[in-house]
Amino acid sequence: MEAEQLTIEVPGLRLAAQAWGPPDGSPVLALHGWLDNSNSYARLAPLLEGLRVVALDLPGHGQSDHRPPGVGYHFVDWTVDVAAAAEALGWERYALLGHSMGAGIASLLAGTLPERITRLVLIEGLGPLSCAVEDAPARLRNAIVRQRKREQKRPRAHADRAAAVERLRLANPAIGPESAELIVARGTRESDEGVVWSSDPRLRGFSPLRVSEEHVRCFLSRIACPTLLVRGREGFPFDPQGIGARVDCVSQLEQVELPGEHHLHMDRAEAVAEVVGPFLAPPAPSPWKGAPALPKRVGVDLEALATLKALRLVVLDVDGVLTPGAQVPYGPGGNELLTFSIRDGMGIKLLQRAGIEVALLSGRDTSPTRARAKDLGITHLHLGVEQKVPRLEQLAAELDVPLSQVAYMGDDINDLPPLRAVGFGAAPRDAHPEVLKAASWIAQAGGGRGAVRELAEQVLKFQGKWEQALAYYEGGASG
Repeated sequence: MEAEQLTIEVPGLRLAAQAWGPPDGSPVLALHGWLDNSNSYARLAPLLEGLRVVALDLPGHGQSDHRPPGVGYHFVDWTVDVAAAAEALGWERYALLGHSMGAGIASLLAGTLPERITRLVLIEGLGPLSCAVEDAPARLRNAIVRQRKREQKRPRAHADRAAAVERLRLANPAIGPESAELIVARGTRESDEGVVWSSDPRLRGFSPLRVSEEHVRCFLSRIACPTLLVRGREGFPFDPQGIGARVDCVSQLEQVELPGEHHLHMDRAEAVAEVVGPFLAPPAPSPWKGAPALPKRVGVDLEALATLKALRLVVLDVDGVLTPGAQVPYGPGGNELLTFSIRDGMGIKLLQRAGIEVALLSGRDTSPTRARAKDLGITHLHLGVEQKVPRLEQLAAELDVPLSQVAYMGDDINDLPPLRAVGFGAAPRDAHPEVLKAASWIAQAGGGRGAVRELAEQVLKFQGKWEQALAYYEGGASG
């Protein structure tokens, strides 16, 4: 698949980019590593079906503008540039895909604008490099001393691109020959002396200032979207203690280790696509006519964070939330048959064990619902209720729980009043479009297919109770 060549104007700079996938695909902004360029994604991006992947040449890299003389390359500035590029593309919400340095930039941006990032994929990187506070003065001194030498140094010329590939592989033996050719193809230009790198020589200078580890972890703790960390088995050597502390900061992080070295997204694109593609894939279309192809809110916005941490009561609709809502089958004798998700049941039990009350509030009263509630030990049953808010207020008062500490999950228009009355409104991905607009959070799963389980995990992770939930089963307890 040939890439579409783009030019993106951001304040003071012209950024070059390449795009793959349909223009109406789910938007993904891809960020490359240090001294790489957008060709870093030339193998992976075409394998990601249904996505609109736009890979930037970051400032000073590839075919993008260099920063003006006297203006340095500070890490946080790249984060600002990427946010500006998304604005220029007209993207309100989008996913981020980053490799190495690009993963560090993506981490900072996801922690800075958590309400705009839908998904986050980090390849061989979790946050930027940090610096101990006491080392900062020496680092700045070294940068000043080396700056003049770097500015006076002429870029090295190579006889041809093959020689540039050989030099790149000599400096970085881990990168495969075909991958090196891709980087060189977009990262070099012809000159009177031969082939030279198009990247700004100042990029090779000494970074004058890095954020502290405390800064990094603060950004990571604000990431609110599902996050996937992909590492190569023979890739960048992480400090186990340091990376472990960073992993603990991200509330919804999955880790995958694949065979490969640092540039595994290039050298082993097919294997990486097998895990990244499904993670970034847009949810299935809603059965509702006119429903948006992608829910507006996936993940947790900042306004909802405080509610999640203080949540004490979860109230669930039944049809379309605990069961698939499109059909209601009847048995031979006219008895109603409802299908419930085992995973949702586990999610309810997890909430109960964590001390969070669970209640059912439904417009219909059915025998299967009562039987399922009994199996799960749900004692707060409010069934056959047409006007839900008064009953919801009554329940909250009985349990002495303010509505600001209540979550409600519903899927249809009769759920709009309770969704708006509580502190945290949730919906399955196949809910009615009006419900999707009103919800604070939207599950990736549909009703009766694990949406409640997602909500349960979201609550427990933000309340710091997830490890305790895992320990219950690892300890051999039954229940």
